[in-house]
Amino acid sequence: MGKTSWNGQIYRALKAIDHIGESKYEAKQAQGWKPGEAVEGIFSYGTFTTVFKRAITYKNWLVEEYPGLRFFEEIDDEMTTEYLNETSETSQKDTVQTIVATLRKLQEGLYAMNWIKADIVPGGWRVDDDHQPRGPYAPDEAAAIWQRVMACDSELGQALRFILSSGARIDEVLHLRADKVSLTEKKVELLGKGGKTRNIRVLDSTVLTELDLSRPFVYLPEKQACYWKDGLERYVRQASDALDIQRRGVHGFRATAACQFVDVKRALGYTEAEARRELAMWLGHNPHRTEVTYAYVPKSQLTR
Repeated sequence: MGKTSWNGQIYRALKAIDHIGESKYEAKQAQGWKPGEAVEGIFSYGTFTTVFKRAITYKNWLVEEYPGLRFFEEIDDEMTTEYLNETSETSQKDTVQTIVATLRKLQEGLYAMNWIKADIVPGGWRVDDDHQPRGPYAPDEAAAIWQRVMACDSELGQALRFILSSGARIDEVLHLRADKVSLTEKKVELLGKGGKTRNIRVLDSTVLTELDLSRPFVYLPEKQACYWKDGLERYVRQASDALDIQRRGVHGFRATAACQFVDVKRALGYTEAEARRELAMWLGHNPHRTEVTYAYVPKSQLTR
């Protein structure tokens, strides 16, 4: 395989199955495709980008956990199983399913390059139908983790503080614009999934005064996006282990913020149903789909 870098291996593997501009329908016919099966190849720029980014995240995990490895031919399905089990602890079911699908697409490209001789993604690995991430941290757990992360990296520690006050997704934090932060109104505009924006009031306005608003983006220019996000996840994971706190990932901070949001609404006299509708909007979900809020605020978490 030569001296190709990790990123180079990923890019070349995906280019080997790049059929962008060709007909996916014709490919299905040629492959004898059946419902439920994956279509071989990549047929859109969006899919290429998604697979590449997910593969980079997996590569970053491999570099951290197995620093002596250099090539995908050295990877086996047990390593990938370890990664998927760890990821599933802190991710929603649909997110984990996307990760599995993208890694299988990477595997397809590695086979096309003749760089692997056996599957690196376990064929029988699946997400349980009732899978849910592990919910929120207790407030004192969240505080202990962000303080430990802050001691290692002040920017990442401050990002956790922001999530605790805004319930923002990690991507929304990364793309936070300085001109979308209103100190007077105690609000921020977040760019969510699908390009949708929402204006929300934060739980603790002092967090906003800690932000560096001297540059266009509060976080984005400093580091490449994938490394910034992976670094934040890694520090949270390491802090949780060091403090003997159950791993809940960065998503656990979003869930902790959600619990605090509901507590505030209940204290103001909102019913549980009303509080959950408000929470769904605050988190960037459809207010009519309050069932999604139970992933953040289980019934047992309600204090009133």
